[in-house]
Amino acid sequence: MADVAQLVRASGCGSEGRGFDPRRLPHLSLFALNPQFSPVKKILMEIIFFAALAAVIFFKLFKEFGKIDEEEKSRIEQFFIKKQEQIKEVQRHLIDQAKKQIVEKTLSQLKVEEEILSKIDEPSRAQFSAILTRCNITADFFLNGAKSVFEMVLKNFAEGNLANLQTMLSDNIYRGFESAINHRNLENKKMVTNLISIDDAQIISAQIIDNNAFVVVSLNSKQINYILSQIDEVVEGSKSEISQLRDVWTFKKDLNSSDPNWVVNSTVN
Repeated sequence: MADVAQLVRASGCGSEGRGFDPRRLPHLSLFALNPQFSPVKKILMEIIFFAALAAVIFFKLFKEFGKIDEEEKSRIEQFFIKKQEQIKEVQRHLIDQAKKQIVEKTLSQLKVEEEILSKIDEPSRAQFSAILTRCNITADFFLNGAKSVFEMVLKNFAEGNLANLQTMLSDNIYRGFESAINHRNLENKKMVTNLISIDDAQIISAQIIDNNAFVVVSLNSKQINYILSQIDEVVEGSKSEISQLRDVWTFKKDLNSSDPNWVVNSTVN
């Protein structure tokens, strides 16, 4: 956002490796299976079902064994053995399908990772890879977190929510945002920001300095921004004009800290 970018110019993972703060971002496990379709869960449900079915059949057979002759017993036992083999075959098939889906998902994730890393220059790529390893996160996870923070910072800046902003910004950056919001309030003005889309997010550079990780991210977005007066008249910007903006934000994290939070350390347009 242009106003945010002009607000402050450059200012200056934990061992758990959880990435961005779950208090302000939806916390996702990197390796969690999709709750709407879990191959492992499906396998377990199938096994439980067939085990219950087998138990019922066995119980009924046990009750009836005293009432039938040896030939009939043998026939039933063979039938039961055949059904057990069928159950095992279904289980093997389900496990093979789950393994295939997990492999396909892993290959897809690796492809995304390679694409992200391929756009970074070699020195920064090595540094960024080291940061990802220490934080136990993926490049895709980091970028998604950065985009979420970008969206929330714009939203909270427009709404003047200093409490939320303080959790996402470094001290120097926060003071700049605080000053701009206070100035806006004194003039009885309101800011409206509509983030239409984030069209692209790329890692520009990354480095580790004194055990602090710094990752610079370029964010291309479409936004509608305007300022309203006390009587809700547009005094700056437009309600209908869509601006295509490029922001460059630096995210910082203390790699020695158990605190999983990343903060915005600088904003440049």
